[in-house]
Amino acid sequence: MNWKRTVSTLTLGVMLISTHTVADASTSIKEKQEEQQKVQEKRNSVKKDQADTSSKIEVNKEEISKVQAEVNKMDAQLQDIINDVAMKRQEIKRTEMKIEDLEADIVDYQEKMKAQEAMMKERMATMQKNGGGSINWAEFIFGSKNLSDLVTRMITAGTIQRSDQELFDDYEATQKSLKEAQADLKAERASLLEQQKALEVRQAELEKKMKQREKRIKELEEKNIKFESQIFDLQEIEATLVAQEQAIAAEIEAQRREEEEARRRAEEAARQEAARKAEEARQAEAARQAEAARKAEAAREAEAARKAAQQKQAAQQKQDNKSNTPSSSSSNNTASSTPAPKPEPKPAPAPKPAPAPAPKPAPTTSTPAPSSSMFIQPASGRYSQGWGPASGAYGYTFHNGLDIAGPTGTPIRASATGTVIRAGWGGAYGNHVMIAHVINGQVWTTVYAHMNSVSVSSGQRVTQGSNIGTLGNTGNSSGPHLHFEIHKGGYSYSATSAGSTVNPRQFF
Repeated sequence: MNWKRTVSTLTLGVMLISTHTVADASTSIKEKQEEQQKVQEKRNSVKKDQADTSSKIEVNKEEISKVQAEVNKMDAQLQDIINDVAMKRQEIKRTEMKIEDLEADIVDYQEKMKAQEAMMKERMATMQKNGGGSINWAEFIFGSKNLSDLVTRMITAGTIQRSDQELFDDYEATQKSLKEAQADLKAERASLLEQQKALEVRQAELEKKMKQREKRIKELEEKNIKFESQIFDLQEIEATLVAQEQAIAAEIEAQRREEEEARRRAEEAARQEAARKAEEARQAEAARQAEAARKAEAAREAEAARKAAQQKQAAQQKQDNKSNTPSSSSSNNTASSTPAPKPEPKPAPAPKPAPAPAPKPAPTTSTPAPSSSMFIQPASGRYSQGWGPASGAYGYTFHNGLDIAGPTGTPIRASATGTVIRAGWGGAYGNHVMIAHVINGQVWTTVYAHMNSVSVSSGQRVTQGSNIGTLGNTGNSSGPHLHFEIHKGGYSYSATSAGSTVNPRQFF
């Protein structure tokens, strides 16, 4: 029947489409496996070069160790100088305090001498009046009332003489102490000057040593920067290659599953379409057969009606013939009162078949729709440095990526769908993410460096445009920006040439 031929044709079409899809998928997977084999060969080549690389790293580490030892030695010398300077400052402080004490003592001695000189002037005036002595003996002797009064006067005179002598002796002692204090003050001031000169010398020596230390530390930092900028250490390189292989394999497997799912959906859609068309053909055939049956039934009914009309007409004619008899009047009345037969009802037309339900659409996800471009710009901002020759400030003479400057925290998106190779901290790159992509059978690798935060992990599959972290200023970075690289093939760094990188701007 026609509907059977239609179903057969559709089924054959589905088989042909399915065979073609499987063949395309097999070819695509084979190409990707060949790319994966190239990455494996590259990894083997890197391993062969590891001996030379290892020796260079060891030499660099030895140089860094020597510089670090020099810096440590300078630190010890600096500490001695710093301690010596601190001690000299303490000595100067003590000397200054001693000078202050001496100056206070001198002031006290001078004030004491002024008071003593006033008293001495008064006693000297009395002595001059008494003829050069402390006592007017004639007055003492002849002015006495009695012997007892004389003795008392004599004792008092002796006390006055001793007091005068002590006054003179004390004055001389104060004068001597004043001279000694003045001499000590002069000596301490001279010592203070010497101490200050020595301190200045040690401070100058300290500043010189500090500059030498800063110079050596700068050399050390430059060596470290050059080392980190030119090459990861061997373990990092090996780990990156292993992770890259795994990511590419995972990406190939993910794409294979997607292709299989797409093929399965295509086959299912084709089967549903074939079933729908077959059902339509079956329903059309059933409708045709129902229409034919209805027409045959109508013909039979028409024939039965025709025969019934003929029979009725014959019976009417026969009745008319009998009407010529005397009872014809009553017969006619009887015949006229007999009701005519009712026509039989026509059968209802066959119901039309309900249309087959349309296939349900495939479920949608919340992942962002990929762009028509192979790669999209991963972050918004200003291009602060392009891909190409560089000044060599950080140890490289070729800039392998594109720098996009912007505020810290600016979202960073995956430039294309792929599998994360590594995500986290890593030397000169700071916080960074590497993603492996397989596009039309070609392996690509993208690098996102100097990130403030990372929101993906190794082995995770991301779609084009999905968030992977935020822009930052980590690693060898002079300001917040995203350093973005695109490698054709696996990741391979070069400090003097483009290496495996291409200019990202050609895709934007």
